[in-house]
Amino acid sequence: MKTTFLTLALAAIGSISVDALATAQSAYPEKSLQLIVPFPPGGASDVVARIIGGELEARLGKPVIVMNRPGGGTTIAAKEVARAAPDGYTLFFSSNSSFTLPAAVKESVPYDAAKDFEPLGRVGKITLALVTYKDNPVKDLPALVAEAKANPDKLSLASFGVATVSHFAGELFKSNAGIKMVHLPYKGSAPAMNDLIGKHIQYHVDTVIAAKPQIEAGAVKVLAVFSGKRTPFLPDVPTLAELGYPAIDFSSWGAVVAPKGLPPPVRDKLAATLEEIINSPSVVERFVKVGFEPGFARVDDWAGAVTKETAEMKDIAQKAGIKDE
Repeated sequence: MKTTFLTLALAAIGSISVDALATAQSAYPEKSLQLIVPFPPGGASDVVARIIGGELEARLGKPVIVMNRPGGGTTIAAKEVARAAPDGYTLFFSSNSSFTLPAAVKESVPYDAAKDFEPLGRVGKITLALVTYKDNPVKDLPALVAEAKANPDKLSLASFGVATVSHFAGELFKSNAGIKMVHLPYKGSAPAMNDLIGKHIQYHVDTVIAAKPQIEAGAVKVLAVFSGKRTPFLPDVPTLAELGYPAIDFSSWGAVVAPKGLPPPVRDKLAATLEEIINSPSVVERFVKVGFEPGFARVDDWAGAVTKETAEMKDIAQKAGIKDE
């Protein structure tokens, strides 16, 4: 068979494309990156994001600027990322607060969490805890459930905001326990915790990060955690599953994503770097200090995972009447 000019030309083009792809991979990154966080500075997610950002900068050799974009129940930042160029220079650190909860309660979300993002990996979770004030005569979870059943809609259960993970976790607990408690939403963890300590509210669902210092100070006591396994931060505290509610395994998980359409070489380089960061002993130590439970996992079926969890959150929202403010 004769080698035609066209065959040689196509072969040359193919070689150029492969070479160009390899060059692009080795050259990336050529400028600074931004890591967008949909929460204000100083919170748990911001702290975790800044640890990740600093480690990315050290390994990639380019500045990584953490940009806080709070508002809209995290949807403002998520929309910005979804519409950014898929070139590897805009990354997003968030949780189910951005990827599964908004679509469960909002009539319209300005992005499709299942289709508009390229997952680089889940990086860990923040465990939630059910707490009460220190001298509440109710000593444990069975006693709380018994009191709530005897006095429907008389006990208060606070969250750190409407349609937050705290709110969803509380409603999931009430549904599984078959009890009715009055939901009291706050605008953040700190004011809710202050009112709990002051006995203005009776029970509250908060992160272990926020609750642990108060527990250690003796200001509040914890009845249970929402994770499937006991958290290393409160190893003596039982899970709700252990206490008779096996369907409850709920946490605030974190993931780093990019806009959909990221070139595979860039995606793979970022994912490998992120995995290296999360598995680094020195980084694990820093995460543990702030109460974040690290654990890297690549999400092969991001769309499937997001769609499945969103459906589960919609079910909780519909049963509890959770609506966006």
